[in-house]
Amino acid sequence: MSTIIIEYYKYLILMTDGNIEDINKYISNARLKSYLEACQNDYIKALKLYQTNMRLSQSFYPLLSLVEVILRNALNEKFTVYFNDDHWLINQKDKIMKDSSLTYIDRKTGKTKNNYFLSDSISKSIEKSKSKPVTQGVIIADLNFGFWTAFFNKSHSALFRGVPMSIFVKLPSGYNRSKVAKILDKLREFRNRVYHNEPIIFKKQVNDLFEFNLLKVESTYQDIKSIFSWFNLDFKLWTKRIDHVAYEIENAKCVVDNYPQNKYYLKRILSDLKHYKELHI
Repeated sequence: MSTIIIEYYKYLILMTDGNIEDINKYISNARLKSYLEACQNDYIKALKLYQTNMRLSQSFYPLLSLVEVILRNALNEKFTVYFNDDHWLINQKDKIMKDSSLTYIDRKTGKTKNNYFLSDSISKSIEKSKSKPVTQGVIIADLNFGFWTAFFNKSHSALFRGVPMSIFVKLPSGYNRSKVAKILDKLREFRNRVYHNEPIIFKKQVNDLFEFNLLKVESTYQDIKSIFSWFNLDFKLWTKRIDHVAYEIENAKCVVDNYPQNKYYLKRILSDLKHYKELHI
């Protein structure tokens, strides 16, 4: 009976893996280079690992989106009070966001430069929104994650008198602006890789070849959990129905260790049952 179940499950999974000829046509070998290296040029396994990377990336989407929404709304709320202005983004674009402290001399060229990233980002959003009324809400929705994380760099944090850090109501001891900025920047870079379908499951070795490695994935997952705790939010409660990261991490390890053996499909069955149970408790 167990053999029949495994064979049926194998059939279901293989049915979703796509036609090899079509995949080979539209996904180039250059795109698969890192996957082939990690699989010792086993093409079928490389394709499976490519799919695995996509699934793992997909599982991060809702969590990254939540972090972005929470961060930007918390900052907007704080600055609305700080400036006593519901439209502070638009009204401060050419004021504090172009403060003289943001002008500096480039050490390499000796030329005067300006760090008007925040102001320029808002100007671009306003330009894009010309076809409809420009409001604070429209601008907030358009600004990217990099805009909001920029508030935590040294120059902007000083300019805004440390207001950005005040959004974290339960920051652990020892977490200063520099450490928070580093974590947020790391998360921003990871987010960009996920959103551009870049590999997140590899580490480049000394010989420039790629090896399967989930340390960055696992540490990023922990960073996301930490950020929720900084806001004093219950991560499990907020993400109960949308968090599939741990499940996909285990599946990724299973692919590398066991695919395409029957052991892989057996482990997938057990993993699926466990995950389903956790989602519906």
